[in-house]
Amino acid sequence: MNRCEEETLPESARVVVVGDGFAGGSFLRSLPPALRCPSETLLVSREQAYVFTPLIHEVAVGRVHPDSVRTPIAIADVTPYSFLQAEATGVDLQKKMLLTSFTPVKYRYLVLAPGSVVIPPPGRLLEYFQTFWSLSDALRLRDSLNKAWQTALRGEQSPGGLTVVVVGGGTTGVELAAEIAVLFGYLKKRTVRASAIETRVVLLEETNRLMGWLDLYFHEAAMKDLSQLGVEVRLNTSVTAANEEGVEASGEWLPAATRVWVTGVQANPLLQDLPIEHDGMGRARVSKHLTLSDYPEVYVIGDGSVYEHPHLGPLPPTAAVAVQQGPWAARDVGLRVRNVAEQKRRPFNFYDRGHVVSLGPERGIANPLGVKFKGRAAQALYRSILLYYMKRRRERFFTVVDWAMEQTLGRLGFDPSGQQ
Repeated sequence: MNRCEEETLPESARVVVVGDGFAGGSFLRSLPPALRCPSETLLVSREQAYVFTPLIHEVAVGRVHPDSVRTPIAIADVTPYSFLQAEATGVDLQKKMLLTSFTPVKYRYLVLAPGSVVIPPPGRLLEYFQTFWSLSDALRLRDSLNKAWQTALRGEQSPGGLTVVVVGGGTTGVELAAEIAVLFGYLKKRTVRASAIETRVVLLEETNRLMGWLDLYFHEAAMKDLSQLGVEVRLNTSVTAANEEGVEASGEWLPAATRVWVTGVQANPLLQDLPIEHDGMGRARVSKHLTLSDYPEVYVIGDGSVYEHPHLGPLPPTAAVAVQQGPWAARDVGLRVRNVAEQKRRPFNFYDRGHVVSLGPERGIANPLGVKFKGRAAQALYRSILLYYMKRRRERFFTVVDWAMEQTLGRLGFDPSGQQ
């Protein structure tokens, strides 16, 4: 009997993959033929659907429908691997066993790609801030913004009622602040009673530059464009206190009904709990083959791994890194399954293709292959890259429709007239 025709047993598989994000998903799409059947490869994920997180800031401002960024993880008779919906709770490295909320799963090769978790506000600040990392976070923020707008239209606006404070000047914070500023402009243009409504977006960053891990060009371009959008950027500013009415930033009180915390991410607890070497973010240090040094059968890819590139140093936890690690790890596992000699397995090599950041529907910043530009051309590049990395044609189609219909149908979840 062909191995692909055997009954699939979730208690074991030759290759077990944890996580279906950029790293895990690209690994599964690049599986060699010998592993493309349910009896060979098992995906473990606690979710039934994969969320395309690079677009959740557009969900939060009503530009993209939430269903457009959700993709079913496993499709019957189509997916070339078996799927176990369960929480990965630990790894017994000695017994080569993944522990899950459903059942322990034995593996020959384990691919850990559980992604990151958001760094929450410290101490009592947690009570007064929304985090922004998941689709549910985006929908919660959308509801908060719409509620604040409707309250203002009824003439009940309190100080800071339509002030949004975003804490964290990384790419997520910059993109979110820009989108909210554009949203407020959109709502004002479509509301005859909006002339007296005061809106304000404040972006706080505790260091001296935005998106510090990127080329300085991104900081300089973002500072200029955010200013044009009306975003107040405050550098070298930290949050010292907060309550339900606002935020204290470096000694100054800012009334703000909406407060969002996006200061960064850390490795998934599944990786932090492993008895291995970690970096300051809890990421697992991996070898030139993206494996644990003492457990070469365990691959760690994506946000949860830190790979020391010989020329670039530690690679950042970005999608650009993840989508290169996934296919490379799949090829490497394929070589090992075929018993290819160790010396013929090449080390992982990251190719820096550049980066692109969105600043609303008509602005962006990019440096592909070292070529720097901004504006509509950068935004077009941004959209094309996102569409390329979406998993199915359905999600691509509906996202394009969302973008195209924005001017006609308006923002999903927002009523500029105040008649909700």
